[in-house]
Amino acid sequence: MFKGQPKGLYALALANTGERFGYYTMLAIFLLFIQAKFGYSAAVSTQIYSIFLAGVYFMPLLGGILADKIGYGKCVTLGIAVMFLGYLCLAIPTGANITGQILMFGALALISVGTGLFKGNLQVMVGNLYDDAKYSSKRDAAFSLFYMAINIGAMFAPSMAKAVTNFFLKGAGLVYDANIPALAHQCMDNTITPENMEKLTQLASSMSGAAGMDMATFSTYYIEQLSTAYNYGFAVACVSLVLSALISFRNKRACKHADG
Repeated sequence: MFKGQPKGLYALALANTGERFGYYTMLAIFLLFIQAKFGYSAAVSTQIYSIFLAGVYFMPLLGGILADKIGYGKCVTLGIAVMFLGYLCLAIPTGANITGQILMFGALALISVGTGLFKGNLQVMVGNLYDDAKYSSKRDAAFSLFYMAINIGAMFAPSMAKAVTNFFLKGAGLVYDANIPALAHQCMDNTITPENMEKLTQLASSMSGAAGMDMATFSTYYIEQLSTAYNYGFAVACVSLVLSALISFRNKRACKHADG
């Protein structure tokens, strides 16, 4: 399977591994991020998430149209740059206000467009590597390797997102509990019931970072620290894209003949 493959395949596969790792790292924490930071309900969060995924699904059409004009390689490079800006917007700590929401929705638009420019055109370049008769018999094996690389990036991304979140929460004397964000927002909005207040108090009592805090202070502190931890998770996606870009540029010559 590996023998006799063109060098360009490994460059494109590794670049895609980095991009997919960043994408699925972001995807693993995005719903949790918007619910924790902005206090969105599960229904609203799911709607935002679904619209974003629809954008990611349809944007390769735009990428294909643009590739016909400027070439596949330029679209891939442009896609990496646009996605990087999107992840960077998510990685920037902001308040849970209108500015933060605008930046978040802008980031989703950039990531959707960038993915559309990158994803489909990179796969076309892989196919173009095998237009040469001496490689044509290895096309099927090449795509198996290529999708294996995608799955490797996707497989480790959720674990990385979880590890980064837990690491920064631990530094603040906190631990992650899926029940706390909703309870904290109820406390901050003064809509929490006595039963939920008791539950929040019990959860907070086990954390060293909550020592000496009343529940209103703890709620604000927890949401701020959790949101910042997610920001660091999005920063991991930025780093992953930088690595993808470096791999692409370093091996540009090996993929030159695949750039239509």
